[in-house]
Amino acid sequence: MVFRFFFPTLWLVWMGSCTSQSAQDSPLLKYFQQSPSTAILHLELPADDEKIPEGDTIPRVLFFQNIGKLMQEVDYIADSTSCTVVGRQRFVLNQTYDACLVEITLSWFKHQSLLLYNKQKHHFTERITVAEWYGGDGGQVLTGSWLIDHDGDQQKDLVRRVIEHWVVPAESDEAIEKSKESVELLRWKNGHFVKTLIRDSLALIKKYPIRSVW
Repeated sequence: MVFRFFFPTLWLVWMGSCTSQSAQDSPLLKYFQQSPSTAILHLELPADDEKIPEGDTIPRVLFFQNIGKLMQEVDYIADSTSCTVVGRQRFVLNQTYDACLVEITLSWFKHQSLLLYNKQKHHFTERITVAEWYGGDGGQVLTGSWLIDHDGDQQKDLVRRVIEHWVVPAESDEAIEKSKESVELLRWKNGHFVKTLIRDSLALIKKYPIRSVW
């Protein structure tokens, strides 16, 4: 009698465990289309005349209920009740982590974040701004990124490029336009993208360009 019920009982316990584990996955994952991993991924907001990639609109309340704390650094979006959230793509970073690209639009402000999803713990652990376009009449900020194995350790690193543009009042009628380009290198270490000291910023800026609107 013992052996008659032992194996079915184990099978039911195993099935229950799998069902419970599957139920732990974030409800946001279904809004991100699985994409094949590539050696280089250029993350940039599409131009006005460029075809917008397909994506699934995520209910705003559902998104911020699950990701709200991670979005607090983006203060012009975090407390908004009128933004549009779209899931773009999901791709594999490594055995433990997937990355999900989400785009958020508020008026003419556009923002893209890379959300890191731990497949073993079944939740999002980190958010990194990878593309952005926002500002006002006096100045604007444009951001774009490259996801690439920069240091050759078989792990994706993030090169984040920023262009700042602003207007300086002048004594004449014409104001003076100025701009500044910068770069950040975030290497993958222990489940995080960590900012790393850059020895030659100009070389990195030339190697990883982004499209300017000025």
